[in-house]
Amino acid sequence: MNFRFSMVALLIFALGFSQDLKVMSFNIRLQVTSDKENAWTERKQDAVDLLNYYHPDYFGVQEALPEQMKDIKAGLKNYDYVGVGRDDGKEKGEFSAIFYDTNRLQVVKSGTFWLSETPEIPSRGWDAALNRICTYAFFKDKKTKKEFLAMNLHFDHVGNVARVKSADLILKKIKEMNPKNLPVTLSGDFNLTEDSEPIKILSQNLNDSFYHSETKPYGPKGTFTAFNVNEIPKDRIDYIFVKGFKIKSQRHINDRRENLLYPSDHFPVLAEFSF
Repeated sequence: MNFRFSMVALLIFALGFSQDLKVMSFNIRLQVTSDKENAWTERKQDAVDLLNYYHPDYFGVQEALPEQMKDIKAGLKNYDYVGVGRDDGKEKGEFSAIFYDTNRLQVVKSGTFWLSETPEIPSRGWDAALNRICTYAFFKDKKTKKEFLAMNLHFDHVGNVARVKSADLILKKIKEMNPKNLPVTLSGDFNLTEDSEPIKILSQNLNDSFYHSETKPYGPKGTFTAFNVNEIPKDRIDYIFVKGFKIKSQRHINDRRENLLYPSDHFPVLAEFSF
């Protein structure tokens, strides 16, 4: 009897564990030579090492240029990605791509839309300074056979109207694309603090993993450092929102490189969810 009870308990534990998903949002900072010791060429191995160490089931990147996309994919084992460049819908410009562990997740459907009045084609929206995009993927979890919608984006850094309209567009797209009401994750660099209108719009419809985690978030509250290792960042502008998932934990990863510099000018956001 005890043996049978133990086997059932073990099975329940194993099934529960297999349902957990580790999700990361990581603005890797584009390659800029003027960053000097913080240029991508100097820190790309550290960024890849960080990703290999934490091994998220999927992670969304921001500011990733085509060569950086190649560096990340080459440095990771059993990962692939979905996403396109924001300038031409192919390989030109920054990606807001989603990398995923192919041993864990299977892509059912994926795509990219522009945060603009014409989301189907490469375009700049409203008062935005640049083209901005959202990449999405419907994933099937190979362990649990459950499906969910993952979205990853980078809001404009200038256009106030564009950021409000982008928040509205995201919610509209979730409703349109997800008639089955599957669980949703939305990761990204929103270039906004939580007191701004667009973040409030999203927070009213989705759960901010920072505030809805079962355990207290770990690490500094801020996520943008500008590579400054002498001050604790105060501004939280990187988020992971969810709907239909239980948020088990959330942290901002403030790990440093061997030379005590940061792998990027943003802290990665790491959250763990269960169905």
